[in-house]
Amino acid sequence: MRIKDDISYQEYKEGAVNAFHLYELGDYTPEDVTNWMTDEDNEYLEGTSLFLWIISITVREIELNILEDRVLCQASFHIPLYDKGEYHDMDSEEKKLIDKDIAFIKSKVQLIPKNRLKKVEE
Repeated sequence: MRIKDDISYQEYKEGAVNAFHLYELGDYTPEDVTNWMTDEDNEYLEGTSLFLWIISITVREIELNILEDRVLCQASFHIPLYDKGEYHDMDSEEKKLIDKDIAFIKSKVQLIPKNRLKKVEE
């Protein structure tokens, strides 16, 4: 379920691009950026809102060739849930964009199988 007054997926994507300018300028590590984003967006980090946030970060980190293991773990957990029908409380334009971004993620990285996620996180 989406958080009340949640922003659109496009706005999440724009937020990820803007936040990762900190990395691109050389001032922050990818982990610093995602930690900062977590602090900033904490009130939105549940349900579909969390899913949209994770996918936007995963796409940006892949584009920058800096995908963190912890981000891959989160994407590997949430994308199969989406594929099974979770997180579908979005409008058709958002769904088209998220489907495109999930296809991009799957074309660039191997998602971690569910039975290996706990081992990877340790």
